[in-house]
Amino acid sequence: MKLEGKLSGPWVAELRQCWLTASSTTAGRATSVDLGEVDFVDAEGQTLLADMIEQGVRLDAATPLIQALLDAGPGRMVCAAAEAAPVGASHRFHFRGRATDR
Repeated sequence: MKLEGKLSGPWVAELRQCWLTASSTTAGRATSVDLGEVDFVDAEGQTLLADMIEQGVRLDAATPLIQALLDAGPGRMVCAAAEAAPVGASHRFHFRGRATDR
C-alpha cells in the first residue's frame, strides 16, 4: 500500500479498513506500507501505525518526519507535520495499484 498526504481523521479509519481487508487476502505474506509521501500523522494515525507494526506490517519511511515517528517507537510516537499542505490540495490514497481522490 502507498499513502500520500495526511493520515488523520477519517483517513485513519479508511486505512484501517483497507489494511484489514488486505490482511484477509494476503495468506501470511508480508504487508508493507509506503509512507514516503505522508506529511502529517495525527495521534489516531500514530496508534494505527503502532498496531500495524505489532501485527508485522513493514512501514517504509522515506521522509525525516515519518522516520522520526517510527524511531520514537510505537509507545512513544509523537504527532508532527513536515509542512502545511497547500490550500485546496487533494489527498490521494493508493491501494493495490489504484488511486482514489479523497
